[in-house]
Amino acid sequence: MDERTQTFGEATNLFGRAVEATNFLLDNWQWVFLGAMVVWVILLLRDKHQVLGELDERCEAAFGDIDAQLSERHTLIPNLVEAVKGFCGQEHKVLKDLIDARARATSATGAARLDAETRVSASLANLWDITESYPELASSQHFRELRAELTRVEEKITASRKFYNLAVEEFYGVKRAFPGNLVAAVAKFNEFDKFTLGERREEFVAPVKVDFGALQQA
Repeated sequence: MDERTQTFGEATNLFGRAVEATNFLLDNWQWVFLGAMVVWVILLLRDKHQVLGELDERCEAAFGDIDAQLSERHTLIPNLVEAVKGFCGQEHKVLKDLIDARARATSATGAARLDAETRVSASLANLWDITESYPELASSQHFRELRAELTRVEEKITASRKFYNLAVEEFYGVKRAFPGNLVAAVAKFNEFDKFTLGERREEFVAPVKVDFGALQQA
């Protein structure tokens, strides 16, 4: 046959090459399958590593929001103490608990930081309870402004904490499941603790008993 009259398929022997490739695949299908599985596992692990990295960054960003709001709360607490102690007395147990809780929270890190912050919230709740017994304090414009500001901050902390806890749950959900657990065993990711009162909630929010008669006599 004249080379000028050959088709592209005839010139390149496409059919013969296809037959050879098919025979090769049939003769070595185990190795082909194994190679495909290896590639699939590598791609799967790379995908999970990327997902875990994104969730790790999301948890850090979420806690960064909480940290900024907690810092704002710490800034307001000294002003609140100054406003209240003129009516309740500097040695008032609830005030001392609040000051101590704030000091622990500002110096703690990690899980201890979260635990200390829950105690700050509990101390503030106890303070709001006792201020109801001091009408002059409750009518103070400065006190009302501080309380409104702290209430706003607490609401923002609550909302941010919920988002942070959801991010932590999703992070550990992927990290503990296959193949995320294999990726986590090799790669280094941050460890996160949920920001919640947990089983000790009643301990933190239990109101402090105050003897107002003894305070007024002091």
